[in-house]
Amino acid sequence: MVENKDAFSPKQLEFIKCCTKKWNLAHGSVRTGKTVCTVFAFMHAAYMCPDSQIYIVGHTFDTAYRNVVRMLMEAPEMAIFRPFCTWSGKKLYFRDKVITVLGAKDEGAIGNFQGLTISLVYCDEMTLYPESIIDMIDSRLSLPHSRGFAAMNPSHPKHKVKQWIDRSLQGDPNYYSLHFTLADTPYVNEEYKNRIRDSSTGIFHKRNYLGLWCLAEGAIFDFFDPKIYVIKKPTVAAEYWIAGIDYGASNPFACLLIGVSTGKYTQSGPIMWVEKEYYWDHKKREKQKTNTELANDVEEFLQDYNVKQIYIDPSAASFKTELRRKGMHTVDANNNVEDGIYKMTSDMKKGSLLICSECKNLIREIESYVWDSKSGERGYDEPLKRDDHAIDALRYVVATHKIAIYEPYKHNPNEYKNNRFKSSF
Repeated sequence: MVENKDAFSPKQLEFIKCCTKKWNLAHGSVRTGKTVCTVFAFMHAAYMCPDSQIYIVGHTFDTAYRNVVRMLMEAPEMAIFRPFCTWSGKKLYFRDKVITVLGAKDEGAIGNFQGLTISLVYCDEMTLYPESIIDMIDSRLSLPHSRGFAAMNPSHPKHKVKQWIDRSLQGDPNYYSLHFTLADTPYVNEEYKNRIRDSSTGIFHKRNYLGLWCLAEGAIFDFFDPKIYVIKKPTVAAEYWIAGIDYGASNPFACLLIGVSTGKYTQSGPIMWVEKEYYWDHKKREKQKTNTELANDVEEFLQDYNVKQIYIDPSAASFKTELRRKGMHTVDANNNVEDGIYKMTSDMKKGSLLICSECKNLIREIESYVWDSKSGERGYDEPLKRDDHAIDALRYVVATHKIAIYEPYKHNPNEYKNNRFKSSF
């Protein structure tokens, strides 16, 4: 199928040669070339497919475009297919085939798949789909030549896809799987591998670096040492300030002031720190504050600072209105819990997120923040919903605010070899 074998790592070639089952699954560590080889194999299957009942599925339509379609249009590994591909904005046209792109974010997306007959499907980030949609996609592979391809990072060990992987290892003829680790890829340098190893901890280290399917359990910030991550005062001057709010009408209300230095004027690189906190616990204070009163408190708390944005849970609609009436700029935060926790963990480990010592409630919450063991038993990764209000306020900021340090890592120029490929077709 591919004459230029140097274009791929040995593990990628192994997948391309062996992916002949009903379901073909690449799983393991981040940045190991899983997407490249699975998409290559999928596109070759699309060339051979007798019809256009072909689909690319992502967690959302946008992620499917970014992770799969855009890679087809830009990555050197896909040069063999690119002259025959046209992207319409909704569908991918490949030779005489039409490939439809769909999202599978939540249960509401199941209608995208009902009634379909699928000859070929590519599933990006498959562990993020609801199980009902995974079952629906699987049931649509009803033709003799139907096949599915998927690439994913590991999730919890009871996940539907992990069951398929286990079946493949037990010799089930319907499933093929291959496990990838960072050691398998020669296109990522040792500096990057060490950075992934050193910037993650706990579940994120096990899944993203080691590529293991494991439960989320124990302390979330198990590495947290106040001697390292807590400072008496900022070490550099803030170029600007931002804030995060976790709104609570009956639960505690938390607002954090966060200083940001992009590294433009220092040698320390980009860094941000939680400078101070406002924390109102209605029950402990034995006083219920109205939205207007809380908005007045936030205004007073932030008045001496040039705060660019206030990040807040999108569901706090009425309180956002109160803040906007006072001329404060609010931004709906990314409320993906796991994504936010991962970024907080990574930034702390890199030394680019620090906490000033006067933020007593935030420090206390970080030290007691744990995974919910009951949710883990049900197959979900969730923190225990207890004493997490200041943490949520910080999570909103870290997950949403865009400066250089929070952008996805750029591809290493050596990761994609600048080769043109020859093919048997």
